[in-house]
Amino acid sequence: MRSARRRLTVLAAALLAVLIMALVGAPTASAHATLLFSTPAAGSSLTTPPHTVTLTFDERVTLPSHAVRVAAASGTSISLGAVSRSRRGDVVTAAIATALPTGIYTVTWQVIAQDGDAVTGSFPFGVGAVPTGPLTAGGTATRTAGQASTTVLRWVMFAALSWLLGDLATRSMLRRRRPDAGWRMPRQWTRIAAAAGALACLGLAGLIAGGGSLREALTNPAASELGSLPGTVALVEAAAFLLAALISTWRTRWAWLAPAVIVGAEGLRAHPGDYQPGWGVLLTIAHLAAAGLWAGALIHVASHAVRWRATRPAVWLLIRDYARLAGWLFLTILATGTLSTLVVLPLSRLVGTGYGQILLVKTGLVLAAATCALAARRRLRRRGRGLPLRLVGVEAGLLATVLVVTAVLTTVAPPRQRTAALALPPPASGPVVAVGSRAGQIGISAQASTGQLVVGLFAPGSESGQDTSTSGETPARYRLAATLTTSTGTADRLTLRGCGTGCYAARVHWRAGTNQLSLRVSAAPWRAGQVAIAIPWPAHPDPAALRRLAATLRHTATLIYYERVTSDTTTRPGTPQRITITGKAFLTTEPYSAGLATNADSVRNPDRTTTLLLAYPSQGIYVDLTLDPTGRLIRETLTGPDHLITRTFIAPE
Repeated sequence: MRSARRRLTVLAAALLAVLIMALVGAPTASAHATLLFSTPAAGSSLTTPPHTVTLTFDERVTLPSHAVRVAAASGTSISLGAVSRSRRGDVVTAAIATALPTGIYTVTWQVIAQDGDAVTGSFPFGVGAVPTGPLTAGGTATRTAGQASTTVLRWVMFAALSWLLGDLATRSMLRRRRPDAGWRMPRQWTRIAAAAGALACLGLAGLIAGGGSLREALTNPAASELGSLPGTVALVEAAAFLLAALISTWRTRWAWLAPAVIVGAEGLRAHPGDYQPGWGVLLTIAHLAAAGLWAGALIHVASHAVRWRATRPAVWLLIRDYARLAGWLFLTILATGTLSTLVVLPLSRLVGTGYGQILLVKTGLVLAAATCALAARRRLRRRGRGLPLRLVGVEAGLLATVLVVTAVLTTVAPPRQRTAALALPPPASGPVVAVGSRAGQIGISAQASTGQLVVGLFAPGSESGQDTSTSGETPARYRLAATLTTSTGTADRLTLRGCGTGCYAARVHWRAGTNQLSLRVSAAPWRAGQVAIAIPWPAHPDPAALRRLAATLRHTATLIYYERVTSDTTTRPGTPQRITITGKAFLTTEPYSAGLATNADSVRNPDRTTTLLLAYPSQGIYVDLTLDPTGRLIRETLTGPDHLITRTFIAPE
């Protein structure tokens, strides 16, 4: 008896040590809800004070109290107005109640992700003539608030669930094999486990209401957040654990109901369901049920084996039944675990990310537990070698540690970014560089602002990237892949997110100089293809240069140019036509006839020429003008919804 107690004490100490190491060594979560775009953008410097702070996330979020804070460099808090969400719940807007003076400010935000974790982050921006160098180092890295508390509470919840499942499985085995074997697991232990699980779930609900802080949940809770999906899941699980405590007293045939509800609720909350809402949820349910049943059944079997060690035939029968069950459970865990990994994590990032490394540790622990189970089963076949109690104890310790690692995994976000579409294009984050081009029959617009890019595709009959084709035209099925080559020579493939019909958005780190955007466009049934667009950075708004050009054209007596027009760049670019016209008459045919444009940026070229980039997004028109050192127009490329016009101007003879 003393040796058995000593082994249990050592096992408990080992589990506590593993739990502490897991909490200390767990990497910071990359965020379960990812901040995609912000206005002001992280690291940007604005010429005029912003009136709002807008945050766009990759999933629906809920707002705790003080969801958005703005502080000056001195630490003084800036007064904010109401904080609201969009109808889809993925865009958060906070009104700034006062005009911000020149200086550097820090935005700190905190939201509740769909899995119930409180995610927080911060980023700087500047107003007025402030140095922008230090700001570029500021990012939008996020972390999970209350990660240690969440890990401990979920471990308690998983352990309680495993106990309930193990109790049910062991009772079934005992009824079939040894109904009169003597000692039975006390019923109050199951009630204690159920009560612990209920308290853990209530603690998780408190973290949701308190924005990741149990103290905040007690002093200033946001009770409305308990109505969100994660809050509802936590409360339903707490109620199911309380039901399990009552059922264990009644000894009813409905004892499986409470664990089934808990496992189902976890399936809705876990990571695979975020990426594959259908079978991702089913994978989680099967995986969690198998893992909990394996660990819980082993704890109960080990307890009975220690108590029955004087009656070896009964122990052999019990462990044999458990070994058969464990074999099927191991295969289920292996299959569902592999598929779940493929859902949430690219294999190429399995070793190089914190989430993947923890997942590999969990896999190794499961394989080690399976090895112990196999060794114990082999020993059972040789009755003369004694009971495999030591192997059973090691297996129980390994499976309990698996639950610890599983709890850690729930607080660490997979590195795979979700690609659910945004409802609308993200707002521009500062001055915009807007350019246009054409790939086959598809018009293209690209709007670059600090930290982000929005690309619009428009097929014939549509404008500004929004498909408004008439009933006689076939709507395009858009597809886009983008690669950005910066002025430093590095090339990165961009992660694009839909933001409407023919609209795509991406986070981008622009480099000073010319950035080349390579696009591969598909828009069946229309012809498309590849195109490269040069995007100069940073933006240099220069409306005065456009006004000067318009004034010059009005006073130009003779304007001679060659023009080509095409609606499909995959065919011939059009036959050049020589045109002679007065500058005033030419100007009346241009979108910039009034000397105005929605966006007008100038770029100084090494050959002393100047490029003017003009944009009229509402009309789907983008103009690229090249001026010589005297301000005379020498080239023009105009991209419209249905055509591409290129003009080369020559001096009068």
